Amino acid sequence: PIERAVRELGERLARRVASERAFTAHAAHALRTPLAGIDAQLAVALKEAPDTLQARLRSVRQASTRLARVVQALLSMFRSGMEPQRQRFALADLVASLGSGGLRVVCEGEPQLRADADLLAAVLMNLLDNAQRHGAGQVRLRVSRDQGQNRLDVLDDGEGCDSATRARLRAALAQQDHGADGLKGLGLVLADLVMRAHDGHMSLPDVAQGFGVSLV
Repeated sequence: PIERAVRELGERLARRVASERAFTAHAAHALRTPLAGIDAQLAVALKEAPDTLQARLRSVRQASTRLARVVQALLSMFRSGMEPQRQRFALADLVASLGSGGLRVVCEGEPQLRADADLLAAVLMNLLDNAQRHGAGQVRLRVSRDQGQNRLDVLDDGEGCDSATRARLRAALAQQDHGADGLKGLGLVLADLVMRAHDGHMSLPDVAQGFGVSLV
């Protein structure tokens, strides 16, 4: 009976993996087509628009290109479990390509990181969005080294959360319970998955003000 149960479990898992990969393939096609269309329309607009709009349209096209790369990186990771494409890059350049949406983003510490730039961009886009939705006006991105690994602290000045809520979030992340209350948004779950893909981890440090996320 144990052997039969294990075999049946394996078969169910295999069907689940096959189903998720099929869904991701369809999602990839559904997302790439409109993104390619947006880029094509922006290219035409750049040729036809007056000089006063050129800078703004170039900025929008750069953001669209970054979004397409982020989507491709995420879909590739979830489809095949591929290794992150690590490279060395300047954090300030990556942040500038994302756009801040009105937030003041300050980069501190070591100027460069070694990681998958597109996956980290997806993480930061969501963490910055979370910070803004919770009343933050400024986010500090502090880069340091932690036992030979990159460490990026994302610290905002928003409303934050109490210690009990932080404890529940930590427990849910430790158990990878991504459906837990408070983890239903994409931000923390995505950060946790991307750090695990980098053989690292994410933590929620105690902070005096706002909310903090540490990415190692």
